[in-house]
Amino acid sequence: MDDNWQLKLYNDIELYLQKINVDAEIIQDIRQDIFVKAHQHINTLKSDEKLLSWLRVIVYNTVIDHYRKKDKKFLLPDQNEEEYNEGNVYLLKCISLLIKTLPEEQKEVMEAIELNGISQTQFAKMHNLPLSTVKSRVQRAKKKINDTVKKSCFLRVDKYGNVTDYVPPKEIMYPRKLAH
Repeated sequence: MDDNWQLKLYNDIELYLQKINVDAEIIQDIRQDIFVKAHQHINTLKSDEKLLSWLRVIVYNTVIDHYRKKDKKFLLPDQNEEEYNEGNVYLLKCISLLIKTLPEEQKEVMEAIELNGISQTQFAKMHNLPLSTVKSRVQRAKKKINDTVKKSCFLRVDKYGNVTDYVPPKEIMYPRKLAH
């Protein structure tokens, strides 16, 4: 591949990222990740004719991974920020405490993925588990947390969806009663 073709590819990827509305501030980072992944996985390219479709898959997956990672960070907001909302912070704390009440397998996966930002794929590899097992545990845990919040939490939200008041569920208010 000559330098002109590489430069064209580099620019085409940037245009594609702009077209799919990737934030301008992160295009460089994502584009760099794309080229690193392409280099690392070049051995999976079956033929040169399929290079563009192969790269499109890498571009798409890299963008999805980036936004998943960004959205999955379950970090509490900085209390000095203007948009600091005490109700939302308490709800996040409530959910992180509810994670601790889950069965051990679900708790472990949720802490790693939701609280620490590890991807499901990374978790599966680290624990030598099939990805489908990890996905299943995450879904069961999310359902259990969602059900607990819906049946046990009193939530009052403003017109923007920010929590203005809540009562934590009994599972975290009285944790000793849960132990058998």
